Amino acid sequence: MSSDRAVREAPVTRRVRPGGDHAPAATPPRVVWTFLRIPLLFKVLIANAAIVVLGAVVGTWLTATTVRSAPGDSGVVMIGVFVVLGVTLSLAVNYVVLRAAFQPLHELEDVAASIRQGDFSRRAEPGMFGDPRLSSLVSTFNATLDALVRDRLELRHLASQVIRAQEQERQRVARELHDDTAQVLFAQLLQLAALKRSPVEDVARTASDFEQMTVEALESVRRLALELRPPALDDLGLFAALEGLAQRFSDQLDIPVDVRIRGPRTRLSAELELVLYRIAQEALTNVAKHARATRAAIDVDRAPDGLSLSIRDDGRGFAVTEPASPGAAGLGLGIFGMNERAALVGGTLNVWQRAGGGSEVFVFIPIGAVTAIGDMTR
Repeated sequence: MSSDRAVREAPVTRRVRPGGDHAPAATPPRVVWTFLRIPLLFKVLIANAAIVVLGAVVGTWLTATTVRSAPGDSGVVMIGVFVVLGVTLSLAVNYVVLRAAFQPLHELEDVAASIRQGDFSRRAEPGMFGDPRLSSLVSTFNATLDALVRDRLELRHLASQVIRAQEQERQRVARELHDDTAQVLFAQLLQLAALKRSPVEDVARTASDFEQMTVEALESVRRLALELRPPALDDLGLFAALEGLAQRFSDQLDIPVDVRIRGPRTRLSAELELVLYRIAQEALTNVAKHARATRAAIDVDRAPDGLSLSIRDDGRGFAVTEPASPGAAGLGLGIFGMNERAALVGGTLNVWQRAGGGSEVFVFIPIGAVTAIGDMTR
């Protein structure tokens, strides 16, 4: 599928030298290259030694010449000027050497900041003037990031396979419930309806009792089949399916669940509709299990830059850092599943507590992902 291939083959963005990755780098002279590869400590010592030697030779010559030619105190002034110049030159050279040598550390700091913000595409550059050990650290850091990106892509691919297998199994079970179990229960219901007309009072009463239990069992089977794979999602699309989902949860929780849809109501791709429906279903399931809410709402907004889905409630909310813990009564796994489903179609998911109470699950799918994803059900 195209989305799988995009996930597995997503390129890692690198900084490119002018002329492309394969452009030959400018090679410095051998002596300069040897100097660049020595440790930082020796670079600083060599630079300072050069300054001392240069200052001793040039400064002595200039001082002697100036003292002989300058009358009175002017020679002392000139000596002071030479001292200041020597110190300034020493500080400037040390600053340049140390700044160039420690540039890889600044690179690592910038890359780490990008990683904290979720950007795993940046890589650090070792720099030509850096310490060899710092360059080795940068190379190791970049190799670790490459391995991390590969593992993340593989994990995302495996998660997508699990989700697809889950959907296929849901569809198969729903079809069997509808075609087999529901049909058997309906046939049994017809037989019990015939037994109710029996002249034997005990038989008629027992048949009536069994008929009621069969009706309840048939209703449960049909409700379970709807939750596993609602026909409205395939036949009428996401928006009709969300309205039916809201109605079922409203009846189940005995609270109003409002649905508001802004923008065109045209059909989306089958994969995107299924992902958004499952996220809304899981969010409302969490509301039913944990929120103790008196009202819930589903908002869908199709804007020019993408599509957003919001599920809100006015319940007790929860700390977003807690659901991943084992004692969070299933919230952590549910949020993880919603997040993986959103990422599967190139979207992002956020969960937070609302200022006025309750919680909100918000999903945003960029317009590029809305128009360029495949079909999960094929």
